[in-house]
Amino acid sequence: MSYILYVPGESPHPLRWTDMHPEVAHGCGALVYEETGSLLNGEVFRNLRDSRGAWLETDRPNHARWALNLTSGESLTPSAQSQAPVTHHPTEQP
Repeated sequence: MSYILYVPGESPHPLRWTDMHPEVAHGCGALVYEETGSLLNGEVFRNLRDSRGAWLETDRPNHARWALNLTSGESLTPSAQSQAPVTHHPTEQP
């Protein structure tokens, strides 16, 4: 299970899922930055996605949505209406 946050203009941010973070209820799950252990919450993710074109790559999208408290159909990738220019997804051809 991998979680990587991509923000255009930055190096990829590896994340890890945990249910032992002090800022979330036990058992709920959270995504934290591997480098710092800081929490990535839904508000921050939405802001990065909608204003800077960030996206989250994972093989467990429902776990990521749960940890970020996103709705079941909410996108982990920027919408076409995003204000920021979006670079291509790393697994797609430019």
